Amino acid sequence: MAAERFRDLSQAIDVSLLDATVAAFYGTGSKEERAAADRILQDLQSNPDMWLQVVHILQNTKNLNTKFFALQ
Repeated sequence: MAAERFRDLSQAIDVSLLDATVAAFYGTGSKEERAAADRILQDLQSNPDMWLQVVHILQNTKNLNTKFFALQ
């Protein structure tokens, strides 16, 4: 599950998985998919080590929504 792969932020975050999670949140998926993506993204935002991933995310994503998420 995506949430488990995002727990250890001492390693570089999987940007393609983050892109997929952001796309699920903003996309036209089911209500359950959007809710699950929302929970994952909120957990990431509340993690005090997330700021360490910002440069890596900005350099490795082409998705504007993911870039915006990284800057929040």
